[in-house]
Amino acid sequence: MLLVVDVNAVFSALVKRGKPFEVFEANKVFAVFEFIAPEFLFSEFDKRVNKLLSQTKLTKEELLDTLSFIRREISIIPSSEFLDKMPEAIELNFKDSPYLALALKLNCPILSGDKGLKEQTKVKILSPSEALSLIYSLK
Repeated sequence: MLLVVDVNAVFSALVKRGKPFEVFEANKVFAVFEFIAPEFLFSEFDKRVNKLLSQTKLTKEELLDTLSFIRREISIIPSSEFLDKMPEAIELNFKDSPYLALALKLNCPILSGDKGLKEQTKVKILSPSEALSLIYSLK
């Protein structure tokens, strides 16, 4: 099952660990989801490694190892593949429009804990807890 991963899910997996990180770990074992994301997802993390370090209890090596693990779990989709869905996605939620456009294009849900993103009703949003429930129920 395709699942778009938004920046909120990756950030939470790095900073808080907990359920967001468990989603990536459990899926590596049970392979319920095929994680995908717009191509710019990781560019923001590369610019903010020092900020992330100040918000976690991880060493720089641990943070980079965790980020590397998450990167390997997500297939990156070029924006040219879903550009036609951007106008509709912008109407739904400007800030998260690339994630919404990709989900609209491929007719799949988004993994996110972002409450603002859940306010739109066109694309299904799975919280980390909901994603874990699916992984463990389908294993």
